[in-house]
Amino acid sequence: MPTNTTSTLNEKNLPWIFSLSVVIGLVSGVVAWLFRLLIGFIHNLAFYGKFSPFYEANIHSAPSSWGWLIIFVPVLGGIIVVWLIKNFAPQAKGHGVPEVIDAIHYNQGAIPGKVSLIKALASSLTIGTGGSLGREGPIVQIGAAFSSALGQWLKLPARQRIVLIACGSSGGIAATFNAPLAGLLFSIELILVSINSKTILPVALSTAIAAYVGRILIGSHPAFDIPNLQSLTPSLTSVNEFILMVPFGAIIGFLSIIFVKGIYWSEDKFDAIPVNDYVRHMLGTLALGILFYSMYRFAGHYYVQGVGYSAINDILSGALANPGFLLLLVALKLLATCLVIGSGGSGGVFSPSLFLGAAMGGAIGHLLQAMFPELGIDPVTFAIVGMAALVAAATSAPLTAAIITYEMTLDYSIILPLMIAIGVAYAVRRMFMESNIYTLKLLRRGHIVPEGLASDYVGNLKVDSLVNRNFRIRDVNTTFSAYEGITIGTRDNSIVGIIQPYNRPVEYDVSVEDLMDTGFVILRSGMHLIGALRHLHSSHARFAVISQNASPLAEEILGVISETEIHQIMSKTAELHQGSS
Repeated sequence: MPTNTTSTLNEKNLPWIFSLSVVIGLVSGVVAWLFRLLIGFIHNLAFYGKFSPFYEANIHSAPSSWGWLIIFVPVLGGIIVVWLIKNFAPQAKGHGVPEVIDAIHYNQGAIPGKVSLIKALASSLTIGTGGSLGREGPIVQIGAAFSSALGQWLKLPARQRIVLIACGSSGGIAATFNAPLAGLLFSIELILVSINSKTILPVALSTAIAAYVGRILIGSHPAFDIPNLQSLTPSLTSVNEFILMVPFGAIIGFLSIIFVKGIYWSEDKFDAIPVNDYVRHMLGTLALGILFYSMYRFAGHYYVQGVGYSAINDILSGALANPGFLLLLVALKLLATCLVIGSGGSGGVFSPSLFLGAAMGGAIGHLLQAMFPELGIDPVTFAIVGMAALVAAATSAPLTAAIITYEMTLDYSIILPLMIAIGVAYAVRRMFMESNIYTLKLLRRGHIVPEGLASDYVGNLKVDSLVNRNFRIRDVNTTFSAYEGITIGTRDNSIVGIIQPYNRPVEYDVSVEDLMDTGFVILRSGMHLIGALRHLHSSHARFAVISQNASPLAEEILGVISETEIHQIMSKTAELHQGSS
């Protein structure tokens, strides 16, 4: 029997989705604030034995009250992190964004709600006790898990759950970094599977609300509040500096490859150690503690512990200008990040990307300035551009990287060299390694995730433009003879079955009823093709009969959509889109 067109899924209309996006935006803004406070509370307790949530990541941490015993602080924090992950939410391990992308593409956008809480606790402990990771991955996963749980509670279809996940992810980014535009672009480049008004508008609304709440609770200043950098007027970059962005972008591209491969190489090496998860992470965090305490003893600050914004602030303000020391920071930050995430820590890789890009850019900029003073090189330009280029190359999110770097520094004057370096760095990484820092983790599981979005050609088609009108109608009790078109079987003037096209004679004593296929759905004229495909899939039907107002009456039939028409439109769509080969 035919399946009717009433969806079994509890799909909400656009005003409903807008209302949910408002709720998610408010929650994302508050959660981003609470997450920062939790990191600060754990950091102050772990480093100084103080009960205070206030912690300024852009200022170097004062020497710990524990002296050399500080090397054991990340070990103690790591033990609790492993316990939380093993017993409550394995998805909270690592940098978070790959798990969100995996849930979208391979689990219908379903993420357990408890991941929000466990990820917040695990990442706060990792970062707060000195782990060399960032806040962005956790806040994306926290927002995504809450939004997915809300969508599952409301029994929304997968496509609407994914929109809510994008709302939570973008809202978290926007509130954490005071970067609403970058938050929106993050979902466009990495989260959403289709781009249109129904997906973009809720995400934009949620992102704006989260950013506003974040500005109220956290502050409206940029992430790196350096007045000398804040220029809304584009300046004319020197020709020399402009040209140098090409080789500089290539260097950053290669650094991104080292960064991405280094993280997964470290995971493999730690996994190969024949010990349990607790001992494995204790080894990594102990090495980290020794590393950042050694930095304090020999360089005056911990430098590579935590999110690393204090070191980035020094680079952008010009306080760190020694090329040799900056290159040392590149190597040690890379090592510190690999130690933490490779051994099983929880935190993001965005902040380490910013650190590595700023340190490498600053090193190259100051080196060029010292070697060729006549070129008029500005080392800070190279540092800012390096931040954006490394994030773009490592994450395959060049638009997000460009805009978030601007929103974090408010320096628009470097936008032209930044665009060149981003393009070159991204191209170099793609040339030598197709997967990015997020999708490589999924590829290692055998999960392939598409990179980039194409125009929604299929989603904009309606069934009327695809319907096969070459059909005839026969009563089920009549016999069937050779006919090259589609035959629709009826009983009492109502559709009951479909006969595929035949190009050979059929015995006259075979009735229409004996030949017909009852696996079909009746759909209304004017429906979008994507909706028709959903109905075909959910009902396991091979045919869709298109009629006026979804009527089963024979005289209302406009035509039939079969597998043949679907294959034709998919082939046509493939011809429109340029692949990577």
